[in-house]
Amino acid sequence: MHAQPRRVVSLDPGLTESAFAVGAGPLIVATTGGEQYPQAARHLHRIAEAGGVPSVARLRRLHPDLVLAGNNLSAAAAAQLSRSVGAPVYVASAGTVPGVEHDIDQIGAMTGNAAAGATLVRRMQTQLHGVTTALAGMPPVRVFVDEGFFFTIDPTGTAASLIALAGGRNVAGAVTPGKPFPLSQLRAAAPLAYLAFAGRGVTLAGLRTSRGTRDLPAVRARHFALINGAALSDTGPRIVAEVTALAHLLHPSLQIP
Repeated sequence: MHAQPRRVVSLDPGLTESAFAVGAGPLIVATTGGEQYPQAARHLHRIAEAGGVPSVARLRRLHPDLVLAGNNLSAAAAAQLSRSVGAPVYVASAGTVPGVEHDIDQIGAMTGNAAAGATLVRRMQTQLHGVTTALAGMPPVRVFVDEGFFFTIDPTGTAASLIALAGGRNVAGAVTPGKPFPLSQLRAAAPLAYLAFAGRGVTLAGLRTSRGTRDLPAVRARHFALINGAALSDTGPRIVAEVTALAHLLHPSLQIP
């Protein structure tokens, strides 16, 4: 890219959030429609549902100078989209903290906001260092994440990596995709913390009255919390704040410097 873009289309909520965070929000002319943060991004023109790629014709009509795409878009597909639209396509990095930091740096550089991007990355690194320092020497807490009806998170996904950074160990590391985690395995894993997606019907009262879950160490100790499921898949700058919040949930007495 030889010139700074003036019209950006974002097909990834995390990249949209990163663009706003470095001061490039005014350049974005359309988004997926799945943005939750910042508030201003929720009112932009919607071109596709979250994770979806709109038609080339719709993209062309927006005359973008830059397209931001999620990491589910292959390199070949990104190259084809770039040729079809006539604009560079930036594909997000992996949904990890280093990946998000890389995206922030790149979006800052591409949009003329390199200094703001670098400052934000340093702030995130400082915050994460505080968490890891506070957790040093603490054994990881065995945790189960219930999305509802014992369906759980992808053990290789963003949520699992955030839990590990927060001092947890996901006990459902061998889950079969698309199937609930077997209750017999959950009992054998004996989680010390039980996190449930809010709005999915899982409650501590329900777990305490169920014969299958009432004897789980986490349930007996009432180490249970409802969490925002969408936050666990956030690949914008708030990812470090989510790690911090998870660390406090898993280690209630944690003191972060």
